[in-house]
Amino acid sequence: MTPTRAHFTQQLAQLTEDVLHLGSMAHHAYRQSLQALAARDADLAREVIAADPAMNRMRYDVEAECYTLLATEQPVAGDLRAIVAALTVAQDLERIGDHGKKIARISIRMQQEPKSIHQVDALYKQTFNVVLSYMVERPRWIGAGTQLLQAMHEMERVADRATNVAERVIYSVTGELIDLNA
Repeated sequence: MTPTRAHFTQQLAQLTEDVLHLGSMAHHAYRQSLQALAARDADLAREVIAADPAMNRMRYDVEAECYTLLATEQPVAGDLRAIVAALTVAQDLERIGDHGKKIARISIRMQQEPKSIHQVDALYKQTFNVVLSYMVERPRWIGAGTQLLQAMHEMERVADRATNVAERVIYSVTGELIDLNA
């Protein structure tokens, strides 16, 4: 292996490591936001929100790495796919972190409204349609129900982003763009 190729291989390995680190940050933010919501833990929710700028910075660092590799190395085939996949995966991972931040904000807002823990727990365990029917039957809980529906929406968006990440990993490995939702 030439020294140039060895350096490029090292840069690709660093890019992969950075994307994995961003994925770990996103997973942590999402998991912690759900824990904050379930436990009604405002301090944990604030930690999730406070960690978001670091995740944003990491995404931009990964993108800069990708653009530098594209401009300086002119990769082809599998290397090009890996870099393009890293670009899109970084964006989706950062958005997963953003959804976690939104859930954390919802958790804090829910705690600012007077309600019992039992009411929130009952709402949290229901599906989308059950929550809606519950809100119709008990209008005084519309605020809490709406907050819960927003959190459920953020969870759905995380699942969509995870599917996008899986599609890009498949593309990176096989060269085929596959729609996993089809």
